[in-house]
Amino acid sequence: MTLIELIWTVGPALVLVAIAFPSFKLLYLMDEVIDPAMTVKVTGFFLKLFNSFIYFYKEYEFDGLKLHTLYLDKFYKYKRLIEKSSFYRYFHVVIKAKRRIGPHDKDVISVITGSLLGNSYASKRYVEGTRFCFRQDIIHKEYLFWLYWFFNSRGYCSNLEPRMYTRSLKRRGIEKKYYGYEFNTYTFRSFDWIYKMLYKKGKKRIHPNLSEYLTPLALAIWISDAGCWAKSGVHIACNAFSLKEVKLLIIMLNKNFGLASNIESISSCGQSSIYIQNKSIPRLREIVSPFIHNSMLYKLGL
Repeated sequence: MTLIELIWTVGPALVLVAIAFPSFKLLYLMDEVIDPAMTVKVTGFFLKLFNSFIYFYKEYEFDGLKLHTLYLDKFYKYKRLIEKSSFYRYFHVVIKAKRRIGPHDKDVISVITGSLLGNSYASKRYVEGTRFCFRQDIIHKEYLFWLYWFFNSRGYCSNLEPRMYTRSLKRRGIEKKYYGYEFNTYTFRSFDWIYKMLYKKGKKRIHPNLSEYLTPLALAIWISDAGCWAKSGVHIACNAFSLKEVKLLIIMLNKNFGLASNIESISSCGQSSIYIQNKSIPRLREIVSPFIHNSMLYKLGL
């Protein structure tokens, strides 16, 4: 290579560097805001890289209000903001169970928590994740369908409506049939932590961390599922839990909501239930009335 060729090759590069270097200072000055009129705090994290898009979840805090946003990148060659509900309905259907992740909002976690404290149960699939199964007698069909639409509208279960089931129980030689409706959510790996918190060796348990998720909505669902009105108070069945665990639940009710309650033992079967006392009923109604389904108001004596 001759000297002239070297100058032709290296010379333009040096000129470009000389032009660009002073511009860096100007770029930084353009980004600096000396006296902002408002500030917006943004926190976010990268969740998962899937086959055709990247999924982000961000939380904005502005004047004390928290706004949650979902972003998709490279989704059908678009880069745009997509509403949470429409995204969930598509995302949860087409993605394999082992790749389904959250985030799950507070209402979803609350409904699941309240239901598991009652008669619903979790099914753990060790490779794919966890799903939740909801079942109610036929007299509570309206409530069961309300739960179904709650999850369906958020993309957590299929468009197939709850199926009817028949169960036969024999007592003292007499067989009796019971009818009801049931449905399951999709399976999510991001539900495994709920299973670990509320199950041990396949059986339900009460973990101290449950207190964090026992919200007013969760309490309303729990009473709807396992509560009844009696003696001017509310009984909550706790058949799946030990006496020690029932005592822990009573502590949580007092700590989270200021409700006075006590344990009532069922001597015939060795099980226990929680009785929310009459003096706490006005407080209980105030807490759960905004969240409980109309068909279950009778469990509050309304």
